[in-house]
Amino acid sequence: MKTQLIVFIAALGLACNTVAGQDLHWGQLQKDQQHFIAAKFGADYATILGVAYGYRLAKIEPAFISAEFSAPFGTNILDDWKLRLAYQRRVWQGGDFALSLKPGMIVRTYASNIAKILNVGLELNTSLGYYRPKWFLAVEAGVDHTLASKLKQGSLKENYPGIYEGWIGSTGGNFKFGANVGHSLGKQLVSLRLGKVYARNFRDNPTLPFYFELALVKVW
Repeated sequence: MKTQLIVFIAALGLACNTVAGQDLHWGQLQKDQQHFIAAKFGADYATILGVAYGYRLAKIEPAFISAEFSAPFGTNILDDWKLRLAYQRRVWQGGDFALSLKPGMIVRTYASNIAKILNVGLELNTSLGYYRPKWFLAVEAGVDHTLASKLKQGSLKENYPGIYEGWIGSTGGNFKFGANVGHSLGKQLVSLRLGKVYARNFRDNPTLPFYFELALVKVW
């Protein structure tokens, strides 16, 4: 019984996923633009709000490092939050088509009266799109893999005082597949992302098996 409870609690940590697609419009990006900020609203494991900042590292083949913080709506937004550090780069361009990669590291928490989980993981996202000066359309795919989770027990400890607390290894991950469409308004970009989420085995899928994100991005 104790083992089953541990597995159940660890599985809850897999729900702490947020959308992590490409933030930039490669068809409009100028050589002198060094920064971007983004405000995001969406739904994945919950209804979430997020902010992101990116700094340009390379000019010829654009590459950015970025940091993103997101949290769900609720009475205490710091119960469940995610911090993502990512590197995103356009790795290929042929005419109006471009391929980009976005590897990243994620730190996230999930808290309830049952337990609190601190989770560390890795993710990789790729996007292939058709980029015009004012708009773009792209398809995307990504994978999220949990490296380790730290459990701090809550109400279960009252009935099972010997239940395990501490670090456990990888508990799995998710795949996601979707599309992203965006339109530029001067130096601002509005984008909409929609897609489907699958568990690593394509059977034990998340409770909310889809995601969407509406983002406003400013580049300068």
